[in-house]
Amino acid sequence: MGKQRYKLAMAGLAASLAVSMLVGCSSNSGTSGAGDVLHITMMNQYSSPEPPRADNPFVKKIEEYTNTKLDITWIPGSAYNDKVNVSIASNDLPQVLMVQDPKSSSIINAQRSGMFWEVGPYLKDYPNLSKYNANPLVLNNISVDGKVYGLYRARALARQGIAFRQDWLDNLGLKQPQTIDELYNVIKAFTLDDPDKNGMKDTFGLVEAEDSNSGMGAAGLSGFRTIASFFGAPNQWEVRDGQAVPEFMTEENMEALKFYKRLYDEKLLNQDFAATKAGKQGEQFYQGKAGMMFTTLDFIITGGNEMKKANPDAKVDIVSRIKGPKGERVFATTGYFGVFLFPKATVKTEAELKQLLAFFDKIVDDEMIFNWTWGIEGVHHTKDSTGEPTISDQTAYSNEVSPLKQLPTYDGALMIWKGKGEADNKFRTMMKDNEAIAVTNPAEPLISQTAVEKGTELNKIITDARVKFITGAIDEAGYNKEIERWRTQGGEQIIRDYTELLAKQGN
Repeated sequence: MGKQRYKLAMAGLAASLAVSMLVGCSSNSGTSGAGDVLHITMMNQYSSPEPPRADNPFVKKIEEYTNTKLDITWIPGSAYNDKVNVSIASNDLPQVLMVQDPKSSSIINAQRSGMFWEVGPYLKDYPNLSKYNANPLVLNNISVDGKVYGLYRARALARQGIAFRQDWLDNLGLKQPQTIDELYNVIKAFTLDDPDKNGMKDTFGLVEAEDSNSGMGAAGLSGFRTIASFFGAPNQWEVRDGQAVPEFMTEENMEALKFYKRLYDEKLLNQDFAATKAGKQGEQFYQGKAGMMFTTLDFIITGGNEMKKANPDAKVDIVSRIKGPKGERVFATTGYFGVFLFPKATVKTEAELKQLLAFFDKIVDDEMIFNWTWGIEGVHHTKDSTGEPTISDQTAYSNEVSPLKQLPTYDGALMIWKGKGEADNKFRTMMKDNEAIAVTNPAEPLISQTAVEKGTELNKIITDARVKFITGAIDEAGYNKEIERWRTQGGEQIIRDYTELLAKQGN
């Protein structure tokens, strides 16, 4: 391994540094001959406090196992999309380019122009990619004009739920909520009934935050789509009488809005929710100010550990199935977070493409799935006399293994591991079981040029209307006027686009 070096994340962003392993992301790096070490250049993002270090032992583990030299330029997540766009515009590309959103305008245009290899026909030739990277629903979601250009980084389809203070429930003698009414009653009790037993009215039931990147119809509240699904609303879009209908134009959506407005009016919800940045609601939860938040189900591990630091006696638990008018429903995610694309400018032959696909296939075989889960034996985990593994150095695992989970297309997220413990396997089981009741977005694989060009500004109309309705700045008639404004400024064309595309698919 060479020395770790830093590169600018993008032109003009001097504060954003990209860290390269080895010699950086150079298009001059090539594949090797058969039997020799394969050099791979890649650009990827990191969300950890620091990028993976050049001397990371898990990097060396991957390289030794796959007979490769990895030259990865790590870009901070906050600067990543800009860096991708700059790289595409300048044609300064690695052999492997991770993109967060394959449906962004620039990426769609690049795929349509023939800049990247179409990889869909090759997946069947790789035992692990064909198993972990070939879900028909997800492949459809990432496809462009029916073609699959990338390997998707699989994520659980049904991973959303509710985290709450189980010790507060115990203090109040309440059971975990199973219906919308019970959910409301718990939120109310967490606000009014002194759940922490300190003799003061210093708690509130639900903490919310803005979430401007969660897609059409979901932006503005991080948990709104979860609540809307409980009320029976569609997942962003539905097909009704042959026409595409956005979620925010349905009666079920309005019922969910009224539920939120009730929470706001009764001060059961943090009054500054619209100004609370996405991801920051956890801080109020950890501080013991709030008793409930909508989040991903793995929060029972990540959030539970943080809560223990702040309050060792606190107990965190999760639920996901809340019965509403249409029974138990959860919204389905896209099933992926980012895709790996292979530029033809740097991957010049089919043979080189196959070598890269073989690398991604090998890092999700059975042995590596175990390693992604537990790390390296003697460094991150130990085994008992029966061979059962246990994480032995959580700090090293968090610093060395977790950040590199940006690399595999599947990391064993739904696999049940005995040594992971009851809480860990609980959320994995819940995510797997909830796939049976997950409501998908029928418009996810569709491309409306109007949505690509105007989606961001149109989403803001709905975002603002939702917040104004909840806070009482507008009533239902005012909300409907904002929907009409959305329609006249481009939304009606999006409806027509999706209706036509869905008809072609036979929906």
